[in-house]
Amino acid sequence: AAELTDNINAFLSQLPADFETVACKTVAAKQNAGENLFVLDVREPDEFKAGHIEGAVNVPIRTLAQNLDKLPKDKAAPVAVVCKSGIRAAYATMTLKLMGYTNVKDVAGGMLGWEKEGLPVTK
Repeated sequence: AAELTDNINAFLSQLPADFETVACKTVAAKQNAGENLFVLDVREPDEFKAGHIEGAVNVPIRTLAQNLDKLPKDKAAPVAVVCKSGIRAAYATMTLKLMGYTNVKDVAGGMLGWEKEGLPVTK
């Protein structure tokens, strides 16, 4: 139990000011530049089908632990996690950080923010 508490304290004390978020426009710019950015959509399948970021991989948050094989093998690979508003993505981002992924960001504002900025949505 002490080890878990130490890990949690270390994690929380090292949270950056941006809380591991990335702006929608930044994700779109990285994609447009051809950067190898893995987009993980943690919404439910029906939400995903209604519209998602091009190239995103859908793994509903409650099934994340069972679907780690769908994520990049390289835990240093850049991963952007998206949901509807940012809440589920924040949980998934924290979970992946605790599992050793070092370059994971929560897409700020989620798909609501993405659509509000007029960025492309794939169906």
